[in-house]
Amino acid sequence: MTKLNKRLGSVLAIAALSGIAFIGVIAMVTDVGFVYYSQAKLQTAVNAAWKAGFDKMIQIKNDGKPVLTSVDLDVVKQHIIEVIKTNGYSDEDAASMEVIFERNNRLTIRSKKRVGLFFARALDIDSAEVAAGRGNMPGDSGAGIIPLAIPHGVAKDVSPTKYRYDAFDNNEKFAVSQEYLLKLGEDDLKSSGDIAPWGIVAINNGETFGYVVGTEYILKQSPATDPLSPGNFGCLDLDGSQGGGANDYYDWIINGYDGNLNIGDLIYPQTGNIAGKTVDGVQYRLDNGMINIRIPVVSGFGNGSSSQVEIIGFLNFRLTGHGLENVKGGSDKATVRAIFTGMVDNEVGKLKKSFGRTDPDNIATNTSQYVDNLKYGFSAPVDFGNMILPENGNASQPTAEAVDFRLDPANSELVTRTVIVPITDVPSEIGINNPENLNAETIYDLDAKDNPGGIYNLGDYAFGSSVRIIGFAEFEILPESDYTRVGKNYDSGDAGDLGPVQPGQVRGRFLRYIIEPGTVPLN
Repeated sequence: MTKLNKRLGSVLAIAALSGIAFIGVIAMVTDVGFVYYSQAKLQTAVNAAWKAGFDKMIQIKNDGKPVLTSVDLDVVKQHIIEVIKTNGYSDEDAASMEVIFERNNRLTIRSKKRVGLFFARALDIDSAEVAAGRGNMPGDSGAGIIPLAIPHGVAKDVSPTKYRYDAFDNNEKFAVSQEYLLKLGEDDLKSSGDIAPWGIVAINNGETFGYVVGTEYILKQSPATDPLSPGNFGCLDLDGSQGGGANDYYDWIINGYDGNLNIGDLIYPQTGNIAGKTVDGVQYRLDNGMINIRIPVVSGFGNGSSSQVEIIGFLNFRLTGHGLENVKGGSDKATVRAIFTGMVDNEVGKLKKSFGRTDPDNIATNTSQYVDNLKYGFSAPVDFGNMILPENGNASQPTAEAVDFRLDPANSELVTRTVIVPITDVPSEIGINNPENLNAETIYDLDAKDNPGGIYNLGDYAFGSSVRIIGFAEFEILPESDYTRVGKNYDSGDAGDLGPVQPGQVRGRFLRYIIEPGTVPLN
């Protein structure tokens, strides 16, 4: 019996210890579950408070306050506290919560709370701490989305009215620390009038073909001299029909040519002096103040009208009337003289219909917030896959104001040079809904006409002149003094210059992708 009692005692001792261990396991499982529940509950409350606070900030901002005052921030904070309390937390819990207002009207909330435990008290553990937070993503620089959009490729701002674009292939992307255009610009061009039916040849190969602004030149000679002989006096058959003769020539003088002529086109010379029609047509323009004209620069004049000449550019002139008179039977009259007033845009490229500005709230009539959105960032969500409205016009002065604000060190507490720019494409639905944009490739090809009233989804509105967000990239806005890709030394792809500096232009240094196009499927 003695041996049996000892064995029974050992078994009971082991059982007792096992029971304590089992109770400890139960305590651990139960209390850990409660801690997880408490943490999830707190996170839910913090999420709700953050959303409510963010919405309140947007409401105040939309009332005309791009930068919230201390009074505004107190209103937002009180609203956050009330939401926390409605989720079952005490005044003490709400008072201990951190509410942090950051640059670009950004918001972060953090909260900690000690929760009592149950079974773990048997192990002298009375409570545990849970925490929750909502705000900036880890590693976020504080950058905000600005009201600009870019295509996924290299745009080059080649002239006041034209741009070039090289789209990235699947294995190409923005290069870290490389300079890119975030917005196109638009320099002033001297006003030009109608295309007149005279051609001039280049003096040299310079940008203005050798012509000097403010200098008077002969556009049509009489009598003809080299390089116009034989049979040519400087007149052109602009429509190439070789059948209209003097009547078409006269109509083109007084009304201008209404056809489409481009660099590289081949046209025929119009032979003969046509003195009477020349004098009558030019005098008509002089009498009616229609003195601005645009003249094709041609490769040369051949023998009569038998061979075509190539248009190599256009120049602006202002008619003077000097030497313009017609003496019947006189071959030395009907000379047309004019003063060279400047270049026409002779660069090869696509016409800029827009400059990369956007209206990110997708309400076309609400365009007054562009400067504030560019200064402080657009606070409301703009998501991957959304459609977004272009905004027409260069807005060079408002753009310069906003860029200067971001670059000013005195404003560093409000904003940063770092910005997030949506990367966009033109989905096929745009050309289907609006055949005018069938060949549109980038935001710069679109004349903004949509007004979806705040709708962002392609299936909910028949977008015909908008772009789709296919990614986001982070850039550092550059001051003009830091531009490196300036000039007209263009190359294919991501090489060479980005074009001359033009008013309204914005450039930035690429930092990183937030969402790289092609890495996330579009719905």
